[in-house]
Amino acid sequence: MLKLMKYEFRKTMFSKTILLVITVIAELLLLAGIVLDRDNGIGFGIVGLVLCASFGILYIGLESLLVFQKDLNTKQSYMLFLTPNNCFQILGAKVIENGLSILLGGCFFLVLGILDYTIVLTHYGELKDLLTMMKLLFSSIQIEINITTIDVIVVVLELLSSWLMTIVTGMLAIVLSATLFAGKRFSGFVSFVIFLLMTWGCMTVINHLPELSGLLDSLAALVFTTLMYLIAGWIMERKLSV
Repeated sequence: MLKLMKYEFRKTMFSKTILLVITVIAELLLLAGIVLDRDNGIGFGIVGLVLCASFGILYIGLESLLVFQKDLNTKQSYMLFLTPNNCFQILGAKVIENGLSILLGGCFFLVLGILDYTIVLTHYGELKDLLTMMKLLFSSIQIEINITTIDVIVVVLELLSSWLMTIVTGMLAIVLSATLFAGKRFSGFVSFVIFLLMTWGCMTVINHLPELSGLLDSLAALVFTTLMYLIAGWIMERKLSV
């Protein structure tokens, strides 16, 4: 399994490297803007980091779907299915690698964002005073604003787990297209519709859970992720022809 995960990571390492380089450039722009007191540098740096964090995490998941589709529908990874590994192991390596990439990427941008936020507040004391005044203003009109670091972490984990669930659901749709609907007219469209319906169904269930904690939503998303993985692996074991 570990060798399969390393293989999957190597296939997407180039795009991850590009994302890291762009992130470093955006961070340098932000830091240079702070040191040199240049608003343009700070603005470009913040925008660049936000785009890297949001679109970067999205692309990590989407790229895994593109790679998986090529694995099933082309000869790109024909030898992969000839190795002494069953479909559950092959698919599991893809899911775990993608899950770790999404989690590590999310944690990286979260920590970086907290550090940059602290640096900006430390350098610009008046900004901290402005935030304090805004909080007092909202409190005076009975609007409670009390966002802690834990709240931010919980929200980020919820978003990441939901995105992983969406990706694995997409993998199941790709498996359906390559097996049950292979060679049939509009197979891709039908699989996409099934993907939308499954995603909608999962999100509907999650949204109707008791509002106890965002961690409960994350746990539910991971349960659905596991279920989609098991179904996709089962179909691959019985219906996939390479």
